[in-house]
Amino acid sequence: MSQWGRNGHVAVPGEGIRVDVGESWLEVLLRGAESDGQFGAFVFCHAPIAENPPHAHQDFAKVLYILDGRYEFRVGDATFSAGPGGLVLVPRGSQHAFTTATGGRVLFVCTPSGNEEMFLEIGALGPEPSPDQLARVSARFRTTALPGPEGVPWRPPQ
Repeated sequence: MSQWGRNGHVAVPGEGIRVDVGESWLEVLLRGAESDGQFGAFVFCHAPIAENPPHAHQDFAKVLYILDGRYEFRVGDATFSAGPGGLVLVPRGSQHAFTTATGGRVLFVCTPSGNEEMFLEIGALGPEPSPDQLARVSARFRTTALPGPEGVPWRPPQ
């Protein structure tokens, strides 16, 4: 290794790992194994999402950068909208949900890595995973649902 340090690399769209998730899909561009577990990154292409169950990731935080479309978010007790160029922080352990009436594309970067691996496992389950299969993946990646009446799928206030 030179004085410059370790080599980096570029991730090119279309050369990542595609994962189909219902009507949406994502492309994993960076896995934890490529960054000593520091980061994972993927672009998620969403169909319109009317509601989304709140959930929290206990082992990683996420930054979402909106590429296309308009999104509504709830992160903790904060609610806000974001469009192209908007940057959203989801702290580790914070309950969060989002919707999009337009569909769109979002770059997700998690630290440490893990979110990308969770979606790779979900994709490996096939086009219609059972609730039990999804629950096992969520448990393995310490992704928790909001309990009680607040755990119903979230919709932005009208």
